[in-house]
Amino acid sequence: MLAKDTKELVENIRRLEANVLSSQQNLNDIVDILKIAKGDGTETVFAAISSLGRIYSALWAKGLVSRSKEHKDTASAKVSDWLRDNYNQYIDLLLAMLSRGDAPMQVAALKLLLQMVEKEGQYASKSTGVYEFPNSSYIAIIESVLDNGAASDHLLRSLADSYLNIYDDLRMYFYRNVTKMASPDYDPFRKTKRSGPRTEHLVEQVEAFVQNTFTVMSMIRVVPKKTVGELDSLWVVIPEGMEKTEPAVLSPKAHRKAFSEGWLAFMRQPLTAEIYKQILTVMHKRIVPYMIDPKNLMDFLSNSYDVGGSISLLALNGLFTLISEHNLNYPQFYEKLYALFDRNLFHVKYRARFFRLFEVFLGSSHLPSYLVAAFVKRISRLALSAPPSGAVIAIPVVYNLLKAHPNCMVLIHRTPEYDEETGEEKVQEADDPYLPEETDLAKCRAMDSSLWEMQTLQNHYYPNIATLAKIFSEPFHKPKFQLEDFLDHTYNTFFESDSSRKLKKAPALAAQPPAALIRPGDALSDFFVF
Repeated sequence: MLAKDTKELVENIRRLEANVLSSQQNLNDIVDILKIAKGDGTETVFAAISSLGRIYSALWAKGLVSRSKEHKDTASAKVSDWLRDNYNQYIDLLLAMLSRGDAPMQVAALKLLLQMVEKEGQYASKSTGVYEFPNSSYIAIIESVLDNGAASDHLLRSLADSYLNIYDDLRMYFYRNVTKMASPDYDPFRKTKRSGPRTEHLVEQVEAFVQNTFTVMSMIRVVPKKTVGELDSLWVVIPEGMEKTEPAVLSPKAHRKAFSEGWLAFMRQPLTAEIYKQILTVMHKRIVPYMIDPKNLMDFLSNSYDVGGSISLLALNGLFTLISEHNLNYPQFYEKLYALFDRNLFHVKYRARFFRLFEVFLGSSHLPSYLVAAFVKRISRLALSAPPSGAVIAIPVVYNLLKAHPNCMVLIHRTPEYDEETGEEKVQEADDPYLPEETDLAKCRAMDSSLWEMQTLQNHYYPNIATLAKIFSEPFHKPKFQLEDFLDHTYNTFFESDSSRKLKKAPALAAQPPAALIRPGDALSDFFVF
């Protein structure tokens, strides 16, 4: 329950609001409500800002908040200017509330601010006869949210779910404003004593902008729409009778352009490793298909692919989409793909995703045999030191490559030469001609080698791996493996599979039951006498 003083203050706010809405002669009561809004006490502050929101919504509808274009000495002009000054104080107060740590108050301030944007836009469109979105007011709100180090998850989710995922105009102008705010020359402190680009100020300020922007953008589930008919949800409604094909908010191309430029501008920011990975994870599904020109992502994806490690693995999806669907020419693609195969590959989180793509990359029958053989040898060599969950992937991958490229079958059919006098092999396994450190696939001599690694795996300590590897000693009559069946194995899945296996026949036991707890000759018999 509200305290008595608080309850009386809330009732006073309601009385003042009723006075203002009933007669313009009571406009001075706005000052009293504004003073309460600037005070302490969550209940009274919330009641005051909500009351001012209703008051200014009504005043916008009457056109009283807009600066008067009449001579400033007239009474109506002075009233309009006075109302506008107090309105600006109210907006500044709401913007300041977005930086407070109280999540419910942040969400309430956001709701009221966007409500004012709606009323301002409706008034401007009606008065000019042309659809106008008040982006100067809207970008101030987006700035206060994205540059806010104290922005709560509730605030960011409310912006995305309650507004950007519903209203097409808010979403389009959000992307436009991100593009503007991410510009190197943009000064987010132009209205304060500080000035200059964001990068010249605190590192925390840059990190807050990057983190908040990505959080909101990743929550936007609605992709740019393809037809005018789909753009049917606007926050600032187009007045009746106005030409509906004129505003940019009804242009699908304008929405795609805003989407494209927003993401491209954001990708130029100093991204953290985690955000970098998350962008690459969704790149091929949620970004590339909706870009105006996907080739603009070439630099970002190429640089990501050159980084190495898990970043390169994640960049493969987007890069392959550009190569296969948008005719991107990427030099030395297979050489760099070959370089990704190292001892860490079978341990990384994204290995399943990587091998799904790898199977596509080497699926063409037009690839030269030396190139396929190089990958076969590299994978086989790594399988020797890989955990069981990695070896169980390597074996079917190699088998499928040999089935798809019969010219590489020489790797398992090559027999050693024997000395005619001694009968010993001329070439020992230690003399494998394959050069694992050679980066040029044509010079690594993989075609001169053999898959002795697969024969070695037939003696693997884990019986399931040994059994699977024996497929290379059998005729190649079996169909290709379904790689999906092997990609998600871990030590846990192996243990569960083996421990739940039913024994066909119980093992024979010949244990002799002990006659006593401690028998003569046991280690403890010297300490106990019975």
